[in-house]
Amino acid sequence: MTVDQHAHGVAPRRRMTRQKRAIMDNVLNRCDHPTAQDIHRDLKGHGIGLATVYRNLALLAEEGVISTVEHEGEVRYDCNNMPHGHATCTKCGALWDIPLPPRTTSELYATLLASVDTVDLTLRGTCHACG
Repeated sequence: MTVDQHAHGVAPRRRMTRQKRAIMDNVLNRCDHPTAQDIHRDLKGHGIGLATVYRNLALLAEEGVISTVEHEGEVRYDCNNMPHGHATCTKCGALWDIPLPPRTTSELYATLLASVDTVDLTLRGTCHACG
């Protein structure tokens, strides 16, 4: 999915600045759940300041284009807005998305809650590389 397709499908019509587009493109084209500092480092040559990165990440999260994940005391950014969990390696700190079975998930939600605001599932262990 391109940045434009993703933004069109999720975000309300807000102004798409050059900086916001670069930040959104960075998050949507990686799967490592970057921090604001990671994104700022990647975009250093674009003349985008750290405050601009934080401000635009907050806007993108508010618009529903990206989501936030708290990981080891840091806020990380995720382009996957579908209900999903995470797996993390307690040795190297790597973080991956893990799918949740849709039927099981929706049935569980319906039996326990009238509505769901967020889904937070994290599996912690040692990855194969650190094994």
